[in-house]
Formats: sequence, C-alpha cells, structure tokens
Amino acid sequence: MFELPLINTVILLSSGFTVTYGHHFLINGNRSKALYGLLYTVILATIFTGLQGVEYSVSSFTISDGAFGSCFYFGTGLIIAPSLKNICMKMKISNYSTVKAQDKSSNLINTTSNLNPNGVTGFCDAESSFSVRIAKDEKRFKSLRIAPIFTIELHEKDFDLLKQINAFFTVGTIIKRVKNGNPSAIYSVQSIKALKDVIIPHFNKYNLLTQKREDFRMFSLVVDMLYNGEHKTEQGLNKILSYKASINNGLSKSLLDMFPDIIPAARNLILPTKDFNPFWVAGFVDGEGCFYVKTSKIHSGYKVSPYFYIAQHIRDIHLLENWVIYFNCGLVETVKTRPTQSSYVVYKFNDITNKIIPFFEKYSLRGNKLLDFYDFKKVVNIVGEINKYDEHSATLKEILEIKRNMNRNR
Repeated sequence: MFELPLINTVILLSSGFTVTYGHHFLINGNRSKALYGLLYTVILATIFTGLQGVEYSVSSFTISDGAFGSCFYFGTGLIIAPSLKNICMKMKISNYSTVKAQDKSSNLINTTSNLNPNGVTGFCDAESSFSVRIAKDEKRFKSLRIAPIFTIELHEKDFDLLKQINAFFTVGTIIKRVKNGNPSAIYSVQSIKALKDVIIPHFNKYNLLTQKREDFRMFSLVVDMLYNGEHKTEQGLNKILSYKASINNGLSKSLLDMFPDIIPAARNLILPTKDFNPFWVAGFVDGEGCFYVKTSKIHSGYKVSPYFYIAQHIRDIHLLENWVIYFNCGLVETVKTRPTQSSYVVYKFNDITNKIIPFFEKYSLRGNKLLDFYDFKKVVNIVGEINKYDEHSATLKEILEIKRNMNRNR
C-alpha cells in the first residue's frame, strides 16, 4: 500500500501547481491558459478522489477500529476537502463572481444594471482602454499572437459599477487583482466575436468624445482585420503594427527591434463637441470628476472652499473649454507644474449650488463617486455663505470629519 499513498501525494502536489498556474494567468488576463490550469486541476482532483476511494476499499481497517482508523479516515478526508475547496474557489473566480462586502453607505449607490448607453460611453471615455496586445506564440504567423482587448480597470471599491457595465454589455469578464499593494477590479472583453458584435457597434452608435475615439477607430480596424484573417499575411501584420504604434503607448522596445521600419498610422484630430448628452457628462464625471473640499489655514482660523473639477490630458483642452459653455460657469486651468494636464474647475459657490449640484441630482452618478457627491453636498449645505471658521469651531470639526472620508480616503 506504500505506492498508492505516494501516487496520491504526487497528484495532490501537482494539483497545487496547476491551480497556481491557472490563477497566475487569470490575474494577468490570459483566459485560455487560466482555463487549462483549471481543467488540469479538476482532472487531477478527480483522479485523486478515485484513488482515495480505492485506498479506502482495500484498507485492512475501518473508521471504528480504534484511534488509528479514526485518524486515518479523518486525516485523508481533510486532504480532500481543501482540494475541492480550492477548485471551487478557482471556478468561482473563473466565472468572475465575488462576495460583496457590506457597507452602510453602499445602499446609497444604485446597483441595478439599467445604465443609460450615453452614460456608459461617457464613463468609458474616462476610464476604458482599447489596446492591442502582441505576444510570442510559435504556433501563429511570424510567431506572434495578436489580441485586441477592451478593458476598464478601477479600484475594487467600484466593483459593483463594473458588474453593472458587464450586465449592460452582456459580454466580457471581471477579475480582481492586487498589484503593488493596490487592489483593483478589471472588466475586459477579448473575444473577437464579442468585440465585433457588441462593443464596437455600441461605440459606433454612441460616440466617444475625447481623443480616445481615435484609439477606438484603429482598434476597430485591427479587430476587422483579425476577423478577416488579414493578420496572416506580411502586409496585414505590418498594417496592424502600424495601428498599434499609434494607440496608447505604441510599440514595445522588443517589437520595435523586430519591426524597425513600422511607421505609426496617422491619427485624426477629434473636434470637440458643444452638444453634450447629459448622461455622457454624468458618466464622464463618474470616471474623471472630483468633488473636493479645500481647507486653508488663514490668520483667523480656516477657510473652507468646496469646488468641482475634471482633469484631462492637454490634448483634450478644447473639450474642457466647451464644458465652460455647457454649464455656463467655471474655467479651464493649466498649471506650470503639470504642463501636459488641463482642468475644468468651478470655484464660485453660487455656481456650485445653482448649477453643478442640481445637475448631478438630476443625472445621478453611478459609482462610488456618488458617495463623494453626497458628502460634498453636506459640506456645501453646512458652509453656506460663511466659509471662515475658528480652528476650534465645532462646525469646522464636522466639515473636516466629512472631508476625511471623501475621495481617496473613502
């Protein structure tokens, strides 16, 4: 009977390796290899359980034969339980479900999936990425695997918002990961069919308004080329590489070394619109907006200044200038310390109370930022026209306590 326990031990250790293999590729977005790891784990677990049953059937003792029999059956049963638990946990992750932590404030957030399509586009304009990944694969043309992927990565506290987006599109998957100590949730769509049938038609109908629309245009062309098999020719591959060179961060050093003659495809300039859909605005603010409470030390105590702002790359400065026209308030700033960034800012208290707050009361935010908006309103209601307080004031302490739990501190 020595051989059977040894075989089972080897199988058990191997299943630990395969489940770790699958988990590693899962958090790195490689779905196919993650599924292979899960499949191998299930096969090994099935073999392990079968051999365990054989071991039980041929053993010369039973569970009632004193302490040894009880310890043997109890111990080997405990070996099976964690194995099955690990498999179930990985299957649960593979299906991208999670248990939501309960929070008193979470009830304030609308977690239904009836999102407005313009709102979804606005949020994607702020937070999504259209990228083309290229990796080594000896089985593919030129040993390169081309994988277009649409992603939205947020802090894990906005996991519920990603679930709403997932339900809206009805395609894609969500995973959680921790990178450099920062927990995040990632919604992604990698299937060519899902991209071609769902994602691309959505953004063709509900247009992106930032310069990201050019990333989307080239991304769409790559998806069409892959669908038509054009990536299997020298000319097609070079064209895809030229598109990738113009999207996001361009070609990696290794790709530049392999294809030094690739010329990035020309990008069109997206002209800014003045005709904003209000749901697009709300969605965009859900991603990029900030409701901030500034407290400044002055000679007589503290000054409290609530203001609203949106920061963007300077390439979209003209879009921000049209926000001034749309809301009929605010201004656009570019500071010397951040020359590549511009911001739309509303400082005036009357504009905050009469324009910004009423707008977002009508067109509600959907993510965790809604809680910041609620706290922002509390501060605005407390401050009123009086925004200077003695440092020992109970009102100031109340404001500081609200501020302490807003934005990144939430």
